[in-house]
Amino acid sequence: MLTFFPKEVDAMRLRRQLVLTAIVGASTIAFVAPARSQMDNLSDYTLGGVMSPRGTERTAPNAFKKIGPYRIALVGAGVGNSWIVQSFEEAKVEVARHKDIVSYVQTNAEWQPAKQVSDLEDVLTKNVDAVILSTVTPTNANAEIEKFAAKKIPVVVLGTGMTGNYAVEVRGGAEHFGKVGGDFLVKALHGKGTVWAFRGIAGAEEEVARYNGFRDALKGTQITIGAEEYGDWNYAKSKQICQNLVLSGKPVDGIWFSGAEMTRACVDVFQQAHKPLVPMTGEGNNGFFRIWKETGMNSVAAVFPPSLPASAVRVTLALLHGESVPKHLWSEPAALTNDTYQKYYRPDLNDNYWVPSSLPDSDVKKLYAK
Repeated sequence: MLTFFPKEVDAMRLRRQLVLTAIVGASTIAFVAPARSQMDNLSDYTLGGVMSPRGTERTAPNAFKKIGPYRIALVGAGVGNSWIVQSFEEAKVEVARHKDIVSYVQTNAEWQPAKQVSDLEDVLTKNVDAVILSTVTPTNANAEIEKFAAKKIPVVVLGTGMTGNYAVEVRGGAEHFGKVGGDFLVKALHGKGTVWAFRGIAGAEEEVARYNGFRDALKGTQITIGAEEYGDWNYAKSKQICQNLVLSGKPVDGIWFSGAEMTRACVDVFQQAHKPLVPMTGEGNNGFFRIWKETGMNSVAAVFPPSLPASAVRVTLALLHGESVPKHLWSEPAALTNDTYQKYYRPDLNDNYWVPSSLPDSDVKKLYAK
């Protein structure tokens, strides 16, 4: 099914979505939250430095140039968590800022590769000028992408990796995300001990890459993985898993999480069991920041920007305007630490807010105020 959105922001609808959805868990590049003045430069697809080129490859000038106004589509892999809800909202707000975009369509594949192929076929009939695509798997959409390429319709890959004939990719560094947590545990445990690993949705490309980054960080250490479970980036499932592990008496010196909602669940379990908190990894989420501050736990927050779709919208327009842009735009921000996370914690907002955001602060307060 295709969902069409007007360019105005439907704040009340988003509030309902945020209430009904569960939060998912998203070292050398500095992370500076962009000021609104930076965001007002609508041609800046790095969003004030949140994104940066990876490698030197660029698109050819005028390769996708078209006369506006433009119709674009965002073909999503699925929803079901507040990070994705916020990221789609950031795309819609960004679209509304550009007068030469007159139509925006968004789809939801419900994490089903076959449905995403169907969605792409439907979009192809809508005479869109460009597609922003978040794939379910790295290869499930390759055949459809070729059809867009044959019509010189640029496809901007969003958030995940793929191998097809896309124009540009706009991604967060999943391996970097996992390694941030792994490096933290290695340091916190002085290179030895037993850790638990809470993974995301089995088979998801983002999940596998995050886990690989975590495992890479453990190489050459005396740290062993005493338990490894798939928490599906979900609070309720992860809480039950953590309860079972605590009751089992399995040793644990630290815990790696592929997403912050799983961290929050396990913190709750440890506190309810009156078990001292061990070092645990987190993510750039306001709810996680809240428990970090309340408990004083030893942690680190990897950052997976919900502003990626806003960058993708700007890249898409740059291509349609005939610009040459970097083929690979990645975001691999520095981790937020015990000493730095409070700069980004917003006690005036609820737990569903993620950083760094491209949303105007007025929209942030409207959507996430307690």
